[in-house]
Amino acid sequence: MMKLSSNKKNKNMAFKLFKGMLKDNLEYTFQGNFTSKITDTILTLAETNLNNEETKKQVKKKVYFIMVEGLQNITRHQSKNNYKEISDYPGLFVLQKKKTGYFITTGNLISKTDQNIVQKHIEIINKLGRSELKKYSLKILNHGELSEKGGAGLGLIEIARKSGNKLLYDFKTISKDFSFFYMHTKIPFTNMQNKNIKEDEQESLQNIIKLHEILEDQNIILNFSGNFTQATLINLLSIIEKQLKSTIILKMKVFNLMVEMLQNIVKHADNYTYKEIKGKHAIFYISENENEIIFTSGNYIKNHKIKSFEELLNKINSLDRKTLQDLYNKILFSFDNNSDTHTGLGLIDIKIKSKTPYKFDFYKIDDEFSFFSLQIYIKKMKTSIVSYIVQETEDTPKIILDANNGLFRFSGISIPENAVSFYNPVIEWLLDYGIKPNNITKIIFDFSHFNTSSAKQIASIMVSLQKISKKSNVIIKWKYQKDDHEMMTEGLIYKEELTNLNINIVEKQ
Repeated sequence: MMKLSSNKKNKNMAFKLFKGMLKDNLEYTFQGNFTSKITDTILTLAETNLNNEETKKQVKKKVYFIMVEGLQNITRHQSKNNYKEISDYPGLFVLQKKKTGYFITTGNLISKTDQNIVQKHIEIINKLGRSELKKYSLKILNHGELSEKGGAGLGLIEIARKSGNKLLYDFKTISKDFSFFYMHTKIPFTNMQNKNIKEDEQESLQNIIKLHEILEDQNIILNFSGNFTQATLINLLSIIEKQLKSTIILKMKVFNLMVEMLQNIVKHADNYTYKEIKGKHAIFYISENENEIIFTSGNYIKNHKIKSFEELLNKINSLDRKTLQDLYNKILFSFDNNSDTHTGLGLIDIKIKSKTPYKFDFYKIDDEFSFFSLQIYIKKMKTSIVSYIVQETEDTPKIILDANNGLFRFSGISIPENAVSFYNPVIEWLLDYGIKPNNITKIIFDFSHFNTSSAKQIASIMVSLQKISKKSNVIIKWKYQKDDHEMMTEGLIYKEELTNLNINIVEKQ
């Protein structure tokens, strides 16, 4: 998949990415794994940005509609992709504003088979006029001729109709079975067509593809660039929390670091006017290498602040943990009204939590402004997971989750008062185990009886095991007593529904 980045590569990356995004007027970029909740928050964030701009209401409605269709296309492909090695390949969403209109670019993994279907139907769509598109849409709606899995359904037709433009696209080969599908749509500010629009669109798409290659090369797992406000911060934190919920990052409890870094931008970045747009233009992204998670922020700062800011960061870097904590407490409990006494409180807090020195740079822009980049490197946790054991009671089963040997066992009766709260720690444990499971994982289900609420939780456990099976050889034994046809049937239901799992129905001797 992606190449892992080195510290040396990361040094100037914030400024390089930021310059590229400003140059191409990229108002908003997001790369990551898309879910329905994340796409809802992305739409909220983008809608907030659109509402703050002086653009015709009709154009805004078209932009929003096409964003919805494009994001749904990404999530649809992710939900249908079962290819083990690249099932988590991140999608891409870009909102771009140029002089002649908005550009929306989406990107997602697509099979080579579906690529041919998509390309064929985009070419058909691009040859049709507005009235012909409407007829084509009705034909597809009535006969269902196009594959929704291939992404060549009604969504593409409606995007072409709403935008009033041809669909621009590209495919990048990822493997012998998969490509990355880029779709690039323009929503013009007026109905007037410029003779150079096609060339402008093509150049715009190729620049985004180059940016995406940089994001991949640097293993940037989440990226945001745009105008930072308090509303932006709130929405962005919501996206980050959802994006990283099941990853090692949140397990390391460093979410507060991201809060402090983003608030540092909102509070301390200086307004900068770029192409008549004034605001706190900034970038924030998360990347990783073999040993570290890297948080990077970049924003404009006035030159006269650099000396004092550099001295503060060097001082923070030079202090040991105890001295830093004492300094933090002193500033925290200083109750005079001079706001200067609170300067650096957030930066000190970040340093205490991260336990690693800051890396920072200043790049001079002009006589008044520089670009300030800040990085924190967090050591990855070693995956040593403690075994989980629950003793049997009169209404709950005995559970043994032996991480060292990759052997799990559920036995006894399961009729807890609250099945969700009882089994949730098990599901959370399996999530941790799944980060780096054993080569072989054996599971024995030996229930004498369980109620329907337990059945639902057992199904959730099975789904967790299905995810683990992408990295481990998962072998499941579902045991039942002779003549206990009900328990045998329960096992067969799981076996039939979860065909990717190796479930063996075994009669107890």
